[in-house]
Amino acid sequence: MKVTRSYKLKISEPNRAKLDTALYTYNRHLMYVNQWLGHLYFNGNKSFSTDGLGQLVNQAQHKARGIISAQTASKKETGNKTNVPEVKWMGCPAKLEKSKNSFDYWLKVSNQFTKGGVVRLPVKSHRCLNNALKTGWKLTSSCEFFVKNGKYYANVFVQKEVAKAVPKSKSLGCDVGYKYSVSRSDEYIGKRTDKIIKEVKIKNSERQRQGHSRKVLKSRVKQILDFEAKQAVRRSKRLNSNLIIESPKVLNNLRSGKLQGWGRNYFGNRCAILAKESGVFFWTVNPAYTSQTCSKCGHVDKQSRVKQVFKCTSCGNTLHADVNAARNIALKGTVSIEKYVKEPLAV
Repeated sequence: MKVTRSYKLKISEPNRAKLDTALYTYNRHLMYVNQWLGHLYFNGNKSFSTDGLGQLVNQAQHKARGIISAQTASKKETGNKTNVPEVKWMGCPAKLEKSKNSFDYWLKVSNQFTKGGVVRLPVKSHRCLNNALKTGWKLTSSCEFFVKNGKYYANVFVQKEVAKAVPKSKSLGCDVGYKYSVSRSDEYIGKRTDKIIKEVKIKNSERQRQGHSRKVLKSRVKQILDFEAKQAVRRSKRLNSNLIIESPKVLNNLRSGKLQGWGRNYFGNRCAILAKESGVFFWTVNPAYTSQTCSKCGHVDKQSRVKQVFKCTSCGNTLHADVNAARNIALKGTVSIEKYVKEPLAV
């Protein structure tokens, strides 16, 4: 099974004339996409012939059909009304070519002023992409040219062949909290986030009082959750177990407050991507009552949890509250996987 990653590379000191030509192509592609969105929306996403209109028009229709398909699926799932979508910015199809100069790659963008012509823009690689290429990822020739906040980038793609994940008999559960970032069913307790959140809020208040821009809180917490997601996937792979987390879809409908709402969703999405790339079987469960249930005897009582300590009012089992919740998530996940596959799980 092939998995794909994308990396954003900065275009370094391009020739102004070539850049203007690439920008013209970029804007034309964006215009074509929005035109196709209107045509396709009112014609049931039926494909139109693009004979004689050029490759860029055909590529724009392909992008627009993907957007309409995603919108239709969303409408079917939610039941919400829709209208003709509008795209504000989107990557323009391009090609990547290895360079022998001081920079790393050439970004080849279609030249709309000459038939079959292209313009080449210099692109430099970075450490993350180089590390991926060293660990078995292969760079594809297809990429995208896009503009964001007045800066120019190439969005490049790498692919890797990985084994398809198979459900296992053991599971590793993860619980995302406010005080501690991530707690796992193997009794691991992650880095604290409450102190970071408090520290950034104090700094933000002071910076706002002085008339400066506020620091972004989410970026610091995301760094921690990224680290914890990688650790959870590596641990699952080492233990040969499933990775179970709280369902982001369910959490979207809950008011969790403070960190948990977006934090759980971000952690879940990162785990889903990394697990797929690592061949780890990933599963989500409804988190209802996982913080009130004893992971040892199954007794449910809201009084069992007092802040960060869980002491079962029935059997007396005592452990960290988030670890208890993570174990319940792992148990629920294992049971639901068994029902899903309807056959003995791999050891």
